[in-house]
Amino acid sequence: MPDIKNAAAAAPVKKVPFAVSEAYKNIRTNLVSILARQGNKVIAVSSPNASEGKSTTAINTAISLSQLNKKVILIDADAHRPSLHSKLRLDNKNGLMDVINGITDIDSTVKKYNTYLDILTVGNIPQNPTEVFDSVGFDGFLTAAKEKYDYVIIDTPPVNLLSDASVISQKCDGLVLVVRAGITTHSMLKRSLSALKMLDINIIGIILNGTGNTSKRYYKDYYKAYK
Repeated sequence: MPDIKNAAAAAPVKKVPFAVSEAYKNIRTNLVSILARQGNKVIAVSSPNASEGKSTTAINTAISLSQLNKKVILIDADAHRPSLHSKLRLDNKNGLMDVINGITDIDSTVKKYNTYLDILTVGNIPQNPTEVFDSVGFDGFLTAAKEKYDYVIIDTPPVNLLSDASVISQKCDGLVLVVRAGITTHSMLKRSLSALKMLDINIIGIILNGTGNTSKRYYKDYYKAYK
């Protein structure tokens, strides 16, 4: 994946360079194929640590999926460091936490990005977000989201930093892990993969971000770490 951290954060898929847009279309093609084979639709997007591009990847993947005229919801579940509302310049008065806690409902809380894509920001964060994600309220929310949307994309906290990521991912159909060339070390990747596999979380794939012109070397190195 070309380096898109700054460009995509300011202006997602439809305004980023052609190479970046094409890269996300390739991700979309692979993701749609995998999900169709497995019969899945709820996907967590995470990373081993912070600043590896997971939120930007979640945004652009959701936008790309919506361009297939499929109903998509993108959810900010990173309660410790939420960013979707700031990246997309959205109001965060109410959001995911408020829906889970029964303060409001999905329809009146989502923000419309385009005809097919809805955004659900994190909303008012409680003191115990991990317990909220491990509740029947979150289970009920996911059930409702699956009934309303073709794809549910959830931006989670980093795997190695917070237990929320594992709690959320166990309730999803699969997880996409985003790593960043020059930032994510082999030990970071191995640690996160080990934690996810121990919980039997379905790892759909790994997206290598920020490779520039050194992609072959990094792909080879990270493949060794994955093995």
